[in-house]
Amino acid sequence: MGRPSEDGNPNADLEITLVQVNGIHVSMNQIVRLLGVADKLDFFTSFARRELVRQLAIREGVRTTPEDIQNDVDNWRYRHRLERVEDTEAWLVSRGITLGDVAEDAQARRMERALSDKIVEGRIEPYFAQHTLDFDEAEVCWIFHRDRGVIDEVGLQAREDGEDFCAMAREFSLDERTRPAGGYMGRLRREQLPKGIAAHLFAAAPGELFGPEKAPGGFALYMLQRNFPAVLDERVSNEIRNILFSQWLQREFQRAEIHYPIWESAKENRE
Repeated sequence: MGRPSEDGNPNADLEITLVQVNGIHVSMNQIVRLLGVADKLDFFTSFARRELVRQLAIREGVRTTPEDIQNDVDNWRYRHRLERVEDTEAWLVSRGITLGDVAEDAQARRMERALSDKIVEGRIEPYFAQHTLDFDEAEVCWIFHRDRGVIDEVGLQAREDGEDFCAMAREFSLDERTRPAGGYMGRLRREQLPKGIAAHLFAAAPGELFGPEKAPGGFALYMLQRNFPAVLDERVSNEIRNILFSQWLQREFQRAEIHYPIWESAKENRE
């Protein structure tokens, strides 16, 4: 059960009103129960993650400076167009928070970034070298249809008659999302493409066609527009950073002792 409050009611804290609509109060207890019904424990996990990161940052010797935090708070104000003190105060009051809460959030974010820097230091380049193919990208167009015969005919016209692939995609493709753009699927990685054609596409020359291929609900014809071999630029470096840090943090999560007293108390009351 929950810890008793000063008036002896163990569930008093759970009855705090968090939302009020047309005079009707929605308590923390109700919200916690509904989160459980919807299986949305991510709400609790996000706070557990934040506290664990704080503890791990201290353990790893990560520190922040008042100047860093003030700079982040100033940037936060600029992003929200709160240059004037009066505007800032009004915004904070409307949300029931203080500038100290904003600073605390800024510190947590900066500590996580610094912790991530320390954990992944020296590991991004080796990871990229081992997983280079995972970061190759290709611009691909496709034509999708439920009828294999239509795809066969379209492929024949494109290959033998030189018909414009994108024009035919706008005319024949049944994929509503890509049809207006001539079947353009965007820049895709290997794992986003059917295994049967991914290897061929990334070794092909621009303009090459592949298919017909089986696709969910029908058949497809693919055309390579352009290949983009993997490069360790800022975007990919940040992606790898997130992968490495997430893997490390997940291991720390598994080792940590984490409980959700409010959720557990609400669950007990429900039972």
